[in-house]
Amino acid sequence: MPALPRLKLPDVVSIAFETNGKGYLGFIVELPGAFVRGKTKNEAIAKVNQEVNLYLKWLNMEKKHDYSVKVVQMHRSSLMVEDADNEILLEADKETMDEEEFKDLLNLAWFSGETFLRLYTSTKFKDWVDDARIRKTFYGDNLTTIQEIFDHVKVCQYYYLSRTGYEFEEKEEGFMETGKFCTEKIRELNFKNNNSIVFDVDNELWTLKKILRRFIWHDRIHGKAMTRILEKQRQLGMIDGYDDPFHFMDVTSYNKK
Repeated sequence: MPALPRLKLPDVVSIAFETNGKGYLGFIVELPGAFVRGKTKNEAIAKVNQEVNLYLKWLNMEKKHDYSVKVVQMHRSSLMVEDADNEILLEADKETMDEEEFKDLLNLAWFSGETFLRLYTSTKFKDWVDDARIRKTFYGDNLTTIQEIFDHVKVCQYYYLSRTGYEFEEKEEGFMETGKFCTEKIRELNFKNNNSIVFDVDNELWTLKKILRRFIWHDRIHGKAMTRILEKQRQLGMIDGYDDPFHFMDVTSYNKK
């Protein structure tokens, strides 16, 4: 396991929001990949303390107090934000990174991938269909099984690397092997430009820091979906219990979006 940073949170946490008027997706700037969602901004903000506490527990760090919230960015979008589609480039993700900060972010991305793989590997009924998840989304049919979720997250690692314009050949490798290939290429690019380049790909702006943040966010949002399926399997008596390495179910209100 990589050495994880000891995050120092201020008393006031910063939230960058994206909205299309139908939903709000907020990213916690100080915690890469941490996010809150709601039909309204206030509904999303009400979830900030829970998300912070679960994120800190994931990193084996204890909650110290409740945090105040400061909205530092609001991005208007035409995307289906209510389905978690997003394009925002955080102001914080434009900043250059020194070697220590980049290493911390890279280690977080790696640890996130390990956590997601641990969650997937521990499951038994990977192809069980959750009928409640059957619907259309911005990318097509919603993912309805643990296996579909895992396969989606795995292939999206290559998608995020492709946002740099780096040319590569996708290979049929394991989840962490794919992640290692992608993060090593990002490491090489950061060595060359220190996060100073903004990539404009398909009308969306990216930096290396944003890409690594999205790696972690993608693990978390789909890890949460996977955990909800496991909780439903438990309630139906299909399994006695399940591994919850992200600690999503430590707060009962997280059973709902």
